[in-house]
Amino acid sequence: MSLVLYNASKIKSYENLKAMFKSIGENIELADKLWQEMLIDQELLEEFNYFVVNGTLKGTAKCGELTLLDIYFSQMNKYNIYHDMGKNTDVCNKNRMILNSFFEMISMRKQPDYMVDFERKEDSGLDKM
Repeated sequence: MSLVLYNASKIKSYENLKAMFKSIGENIELADKLWQEMLIDQELLEEFNYFVVNGTLKGTAKCGELTLLDIYFSQMNKYNIYHDMGKNTDVCNKNRMILNSFFEMISMRKQPDYMVDFERKEDSGLDKM
């Protein structure tokens, strides 16, 4: 008699990802796009699962010296500058920013000069005349 082990963790992760996309009003096709990337990048999948359980990013997924947390914080700062606020309000959709951070990390890992692009995007221009 053979024993069959079944691990439903990836199914649960996918269901959580779809639910998160649904909660921010995005379509499932976009969730599927991110899921495809997570399937080939265990580090991102683990980071997502950590976020689902803990409500925060672990910060272990990296591209060079930048972590997923760095990307997320950068998005929060841009939001604050754009909305001229000192802090994020309840109106700020943090789940959307988390998901955008995952997409940004994937994009950065696919391009060799990611740091140049990241720094260019980070330059708000407010400190230069």
